[in-house]
Amino acid sequence: MTEFLAAILAFPTILFTIPLGVVIGYWLIVMVGAVGVDLLDGDIGDFALGAKAGAAEALEGGVKGAVEGGAKAAMEGGAKAALEGGAKAGASIFEVLGFGGVPVTVSVSAVVFLSWLMSLTFAGPAKDALGFLPGALVGGGIAALCLAVGLVVAGFAVRPLRPMFATHQAPRRSELMGRVCVISSGNVDGKFGHATFEDGGAGLLLNVVCDKANQLTRGEKALILNYDAARDAYEVEPVDWLLPQELDHLKDPLTAAALARDRSRTR
Repeated sequence: MTEFLAAILAFPTILFTIPLGVVIGYWLIVMVGAVGVDLLDGDIGDFALGAKAGAAEALEGGVKGAVEGGAKAAMEGGAKAALEGGAKAGASIFEVLGFGGVPVTVSVSAVVFLSWLMSLTFAGPAKDALGFLPGALVGGGIAALCLAVGLVVAGFAVRPLRPMFATHQAPRRSELMGRVCVISSGNVDGKFGHATFEDGGAGLLLNVVCDKANQLTRGEKALILNYDAARDAYEVEPVDWLLPQELDHLKDPLTAAALARDRSRTR
């Protein structure tokens, strides 16, 4: 145990031991449920672009206050272009490494752990082999190399986790107009009804109503015509009420939405 403590507290491993302690503490808190995995929203690429935006805004303000006329415009344009290009390139590099779509907390944890593990494993033998060089130079080189390799290896390690963190944006109410839903309740009338809509994710459960007499039952398809805010429900009608030429419009969401709007106005 003494040798292990000496190894993890020796330079350069201690450079990774400290952040590893922070990472372990964070995941213990996650296990307790005090914070979520996505404490830092977005992924590493998003943070690179966000840093670009903040730096560009700060630099723009400073340049405006210090420089006037043509020199100001030139410096603003050049600096903002350089920052934007650099941040986009950084975000692209992180995407190539495999960090895109994975929460920052997960990516950083993987990089820190792998860098620490490599430093702990190879720092001692590397120091012995390169003992003729200054210790600070050897230690700094080992730390930089472990971090670089850790980034690459962590990118491959977290890449299979992307589907676990994929998010699906729920469609807006206006996007549901003209779409087809499936009735999930026993019947639908002017006051009550439920339907499901497949949005490519977990699906949506909708409150639906139909003021006309109908035969809508569980499993029947219905066309969404409009949203009634007063009843907090979507107005629907059976798909089989549509004319043959109207059924063809359902293949095109935009045309189907226009059809739904026209039908709702003529009700």
